[in-house]
Amino acid sequence: MNIVKKIEEGKSSIDELENLLEEKSPIVLYHAMTHIGKESIHTEEIIKKLSGLSLKREPQDKLLGHYKVGDLAIATMIKLGEKESEISGFKILDDFEKKMVFRLFEEVEW
Repeated sequence: MNIVKKIEEGKSSIDELENLLEEKSPIVLYHAMTHIGKESIHTEEIIKKLSGLSLKREPQDKLLGHYKVGDLAIATMIKLGEKESEISGFKILDDFEKKMVFRLFEEVEW
């Protein structure tokens, strides 16, 4: 079964979703993170991996449009109830980048 389809159909276990957060493919990362946010899957391992992903802000980390993998990781953590002030990737953003994260948060179909 296609990984994205499996995620969308809710057939991925929490362990599989945790492992998918290590994928290089932005498409897989996007679907894994949005599913985690949509289903409110909050584990210590997921938060740890999202925190690491929140720092991915380089050109090669492009997700969609202007958004980076790090932006979606931060938005997902906020959706899961993490405080912005405690998200390492959020602390390093300038005001414009923070607004972009909140715009992405609103655009995602959680």
